[in-house]
Amino acid sequence: MTNSIFHYEPNIFSNPRTHYGTWTPEGWRVLQKRWAKTEPVELFLSGDGKRTKFELPTEFVEDVHDADDPHTDGGIYPSEPRVEYPVGRPRWAISHTFLAYPFADKTLYEQEYVYDRAQRTLETFFREHVVCEEARTDDRDGMTVRVKHRPISRVVVGNKAYPYCNTAVRGVWASADKQGTNYYTSERLMLLSSANAVYIRIPHAPVVNCLGLWKARPTDPPVEDRAALEAAGIPLSAPGISAFGYRFRKVFSQFYNSDLELFAEDEVTVSNSSLTKLRATKGIPFVEQKVGYAGWGNWDHVAQIEGNKGAYCVTFDFNHNGVVDHEDEETLRRHIGKRYRVNYYSGAYFGHDWLSVGTSLNAEMQGGEPVICLWGQGAGYQADTGIVHLSATPGPSRRVFIEYHYDRAAGPARDNIRVILRREAGR
Repeated sequence: MTNSIFHYEPNIFSNPRTHYGTWTPEGWRVLQKRWAKTEPVELFLSGDGKRTKFELPTEFVEDVHDADDPHTDGGIYPSEPRVEYPVGRPRWAISHTFLAYPFADKTLYEQEYVYDRAQRTLETFFREHVVCEEARTDDRDGMTVRVKHRPISRVVVGNKAYPYCNTAVRGVWASADKQGTNYYTSERLMLLSSANAVYIRIPHAPVVNCLGLWKARPTDPPVEDRAALEAAGIPLSAPGISAFGYRFRKVFSQFYNSDLELFAEDEVTVSNSSLTKLRATKGIPFVEQKVGYAGWGNWDHVAQIEGNKGAYCVTFDFNHNGVVDHEDEETLRRHIGKRYRVNYYSGAYFGHDWLSVGTSLNAEMQGGEPVICLWGQGAGYQADTGIVHLSATPGPSRRVFIEYHYDRAAGPARDNIRVILRREAGR
């Protein structure tokens, strides 16, 4: 859907302090921020187990930024429609909620719906997470496997659904405990040039998880020489170990027309004090919608990175298993006192074919920064048929276990979908 209040930019040309933009496969969907007071309009929809399109019987705004609207992260996001399914489920995972997810995929978690304001319709893409499903590889060469439920979830971003793969498929393993080889993913390490000061486009997709982003130096060895990169201060074997402990400096930005915080230095020393922070969150599992704003009731960016006492902390979950555990503590302990280059993938997120940093690479939104990028890439899938491709195989007709997300219609029940629309106050 295209709406006249938005325009598209091929890159970030407009000041993010005065404009709101989100990256889509069509470019940056941008609107000029319009600050106003809004009031909520609550309505309920009823699923029937099949229907995914609904009428919205009232007008609403989508371009107003209202800091008092509790669903905009302090006005960062516009007051668009918000959808809650099932009713009572905690806040949807936008912005400062999904930054605290182990897999911060904007195209999977930010929205489970698209809307048409002119036609007053809503189309849903409710994600169902299958943690472990038994299946068998094909009997030909064992390089594919078919899941039971479909369509497998695809990209939803910028109020539009796209037929691209994202992190919906997490992996295919030979054991139910998901240990050992992940036959779906492969690790990518490349030297890439940033599109601007925040985003990096990648030549291979889909991204399954971003692991590390480090500013490259002219003296760096080729990325093919992993041992030399490790010696140069890039901890490829434990990339998350340099994603905390940094300091900031303020720099005036002409692009932002205000001060901007950049890293004070490009290196950090892993300190013993980090163990205290890790232990405060040790043993607390990730629960969807129970982190970030959804779980804490605030949108503090620093809390996403350093952890919030009593909550899951993605920063110290080095093995990405959804809980800060003994293995994570031992990883940190082994690196205490060592100095590494700062991992710019700290408090950031990614999409199906792009990565982002949590702190700008420079103050003027300039592209062309050389960045050493480490990410997990999936082999891809056919959403409608449910066929998942593999990067490697245990062999034909072999039993495997799959983790994935698929889209489903709301179940049959009265008023089981809650929608919050916003209208300008006094209108």
